[in-house]
Amino acid sequence: MSNEYNEALLEPLKYYREDLKDAFQHVTEEYFQDLVNQSKVDIDKNRELIDKYTTVSENRDQSNTSYKRFGIIKKVDFVIGIGALIYGVYQFSQDPIDIISVAVSSIVLVLTVVLYLYWIKPNSKSLEEKLNDLESTLAQMRQEGYEMLAPLNNLFHSEMTAELIKKAIPFIHMDSNFNIERYEQLVKDYGFLEKGDVNHSTLDIASGDILGNPFVFLKRIIHWMDDYTYEGTLNVTYTEEYVDSNGNLKTRDVNETLRAVIRQPGPYYANRVSLVYGNHAAPNLIFHRKPPEKGFFNLGGAKSLLSKGIASIRKKGQDSLEGGGSFQALANEEFDAQFNALDRNNEVEFRVLFTPLAQNNYKDIFENSPYGDDFVFNKECKINEIKTDNSQKWDFNTAPSQYYDFSFQKIKEKFINFNCAYFDHMYFSFLPVLAIPVYQQMASNDYIYGKSYDFRYNDYITEMLANKMGLNLFVPPDAAERNNVKTILKTSHHKKEGDSEVIKVDAYSYRTIGHVDEVPVRAGNGRTYYVPVHWEEYVPVTKHEFIEVSEIKSAGDDFKHIKGLDHYQQSENNKDRSFAYDHFMVGKLYRQNQSLSDLLHTIYEQFGGSNNG
Repeated sequence: MSNEYNEALLEPLKYYREDLKDAFQHVTEEYFQDLVNQSKVDIDKNRELIDKYTTVSENRDQSNTSYKRFGIIKKVDFVIGIGALIYGVYQFSQDPIDIISVAVSSIVLVLTVVLYLYWIKPNSKSLEEKLNDLESTLAQMRQEGYEMLAPLNNLFHSEMTAELIKKAIPFIHMDSNFNIERYEQLVKDYGFLEKGDVNHSTLDIASGDILGNPFVFLKRIIHWMDDYTYEGTLNVTYTEEYVDSNGNLKTRDVNETLRAVIRQPGPYYANRVSLVYGNHAAPNLIFHRKPPEKGFFNLGGAKSLLSKGIASIRKKGQDSLEGGGSFQALANEEFDAQFNALDRNNEVEFRVLFTPLAQNNYKDIFENSPYGDDFVFNKECKINEIKTDNSQKWDFNTAPSQYYDFSFQKIKEKFINFNCAYFDHMYFSFLPVLAIPVYQQMASNDYIYGKSYDFRYNDYITEMLANKMGLNLFVPPDAAERNNVKTILKTSHHKKEGDSEVIKVDAYSYRTIGHVDEVPVRAGNGRTYYVPVHWEEYVPVTKHEFIEVSEIKSAGDDFKHIKGLDHYQQSENNKDRSFAYDHFMVGKLYRQNQSLSDLLHTIYEQFGGSNNG
């Protein structure tokens, strides 16, 4: 893997299986071992501690099981005792008194009391004390483990994953952050949106270039409006006449529950992860494809779906030929049906991209990828957007707390598993574009930054920072507090202030107003009743706030000040989360008296590192 480009990439899934997956894990394990060597932690001593911890933990679990068992016995004992008391009192109140029943009840009551006082209570108390002692011992051992492994835990920082990708995968270049140069390149040279949709807010972001072509991964919260269903009921009683079996006319009361349903609009939200990739190949081509629906209704299976797809393509081709349209089916009908980009606008450019080798690569993906056909692929001229099902589970949070533990073995597992999973999600998002050889052969020209903007930090990166701060800082005061109401943050440049910028944060949410509609429903007696249906109106509310943001220019020696920023961000000093750090970007609430540069100076002094940001 010494060269950036490797011809094995022409078959990207095969290259991943046979080389990249193991190579990345190997580099990750070596990187971790370097950290261990640097930390000089005593692994054997930690292993001995964890062995003791496991033994004590198993003892705690067994004692807890016994304690719960005595809790059940105590409840049964109480039920029997109270039952005996009630039964005895009842028999004593009868005339004549059933002496035997009273005596038996008294004996049972006495036995339950004796059982509780001399067996259940002392054993429960003894087990409770034992559990408290064991929990205290375990807490002390955890503390000892954290102190023992502090030299290793203190080496972790939030930029390690990007460092690993740079080290292990030379054809992927990660930016320190989605800077203004990369932003301008994508906007001016490729047609990327300058501002995201007002209903989209960036939660996390990662950018760079792959084989010379720019990309940006966006994790966003998406908001849309759709209907909520509200149901109301009304119990009514009416009299009806009927003829009995003897032919007599009679009446009877009927109880009926009337139901009414109404639909009213309300907010919905979801997190989405997508890759935006720029490439100059096929610059006029537009198409949109999505994977086939998976589920119960695909009863015919894959072959049946493929046959239906091929038949649909043949019909579309015939209709296009007869109607003077531009659609022309590929010779490889199976690929054309599986890829299913039937709204393409340029057949020549479509064939430039999807050569026989590209078609074979997609066949490999459809049949052999661990995730199968799980990707949406939308191409709008030079911009390609990929959304995969597997990437929706991608954990973007590279904070060092991902690895912290008091067990060395668990730290190692967390570090390797997290970073390998991160790379997997990234690579399999790239896979649909890597499968196209022309994209690999078409590298972007060096972009000359034109300084088109009077701000340094674009809305995507500032939204990410705002979302990493405490959401309670931005939520409108009259917004509804409920699970289905969230707050969407949108940012815009406000002004420059020294080396930083002041950013306006617009927060959008909803308050609710309760309503009751009287819905007419006909009952079985032919009469109409009005059923009350309670529903809620969602009224938009907003709040405006300001944050101050800046870029960290340098990682410093051994990422010392990055570690300081990581530690401060998770510390009690930042419990209101008015400060955020990620991807070499820092931000703080603007209304606070202290400036961002002064806060950074304080952080570097208190949490390590020199002030060279």
